[in-house]
Amino acid sequence: MKRIIFTAAFVLMTISLFSQSRQSNYVSVYDRTIDINQKSLAFGLTEAQFDAIKDEAYANPNFVQGKIFQEDQLIKDDVPMRYNAYADEIEIKNNPSDESYGALIKSPDIFVKIFRDIYVFVPYEGSNDKGGYFNVLSDGKTYDLYKKTKATFREPQKAQTSYERDMPPSFPKTVTYYLVQNGTFLEMPNSKSKILKMMDRKKSEMKRFIKENNIDLDEEADLIKTIAYFDSLL
Repeated sequence: MKRIIFTAAFVLMTISLFSQSRQSNYVSVYDRTIDINQKSLAFGLTEAQFDAIKDEAYANPNFVQGKIFQEDQLIKDDVPMRYNAYADEIEIKNNPSDESYGALIKSPDIFVKIFRDIYVFVPYEGSNDKGGYFNVLSDGKTYDLYKKTKATFREPQKAQTSYERDMPPSFPKTVTYYLVQNGTFLEMPNSKSKILKMMDRKKSEMKRFIKENNIDLDEEADLIKTIAYFDSLL
C-alpha cells in the first residue's frame, strides 16, 4: 500500500488567521479580502462562469454551524464554516450574516466539527505547508478511517470537431479513503478483494460479516461499518 502524499493547495479565498495560545485565547485577524471578481480572474473566467461552478469546489457549499477545538478543548462554538476541497481549507465566518469569510489556521492541534463531520489537519513529514485536512469517518482503538475529498480545476475546452461539444469549466472531485494506524496512512483500494486483503488477520470473520450484513464496500456507510467491525475484533 502506498503512503499518502499531500499536495499543497493555493489559497484563493478570503483569508483570516485564527491564533490560539495554550491558554485557548481566540483572536481573529483578517489578513486580506478577495472579492468575487478577483476569484474569477484567478481562474481566467468571467464572473458568470465562476459563479456557475464555485459551489463544486466544496464538500458542502453551505456554511454550517460548527465547533472549533484546540486539542480536546472547545474554544469556539456556533461558528459558520465549510470545507473548501480545492484550497484544502476550513472557511469560517464570524457571523452567519457576514458577506466576508476567512480560513482557519492550519495546525495539528486544532480540529473542527461541522455538524456531524470531524475534520483534522495532518502535517506531512513534519511540515504544515505540505499537510492537509481529512474527514474522520471512524475512530477506533487500533484503526481509524479517514476520507480525503479533493477538488481540481478543469479549464473550459472548445470542441475540436463538429462531433464534439464545448466543455465548460468545472471543479471535479475525487474521494480517497485511508486506513490509519499510529500516524501511518494506507490508501484503501477500490476492489472488495483488495480491501479484504488489508484485513487478512480476520479474513474469515470479515467475509462472514460482509455476507450476513449484505455489505456493499462501494457505499461509504457500509465501509465505515466494516472498518469499525474489523477494529472491534482486534
